[in-house]
Amino acid sequence: MRILPLVVLTALALAGCGGNEGDGPAPSAATAPSAAGSTERETAKPPAGNGPDISGTGLDGEALSVADFRGKPVFVNVWSSW
Repeated sequence: MRILPLVVLTALALAGCGGNEGDGPAPSAATAPSAAGSTERETAKPPAGNGPDISGTGLDGEALSVADFRGKPVFVNVWSSW
């Protein structure tokens, strides 16, 4: 009886690894919409809103704020050691 959970788990893992066949065949060149004949207008996404105003002290002891880097990409690495 201890082998039954292993068999079930293996079957579920293998079933999850199956390919995605979708509901039908892939569209061919004849059925796929073309960019040249498209009447839909493509629009760009609006820019994201401002992020939170994070401020603190830099390594040199001076005040540092995320707003100082407006217009530049900013990566905020938040971590803690417990």
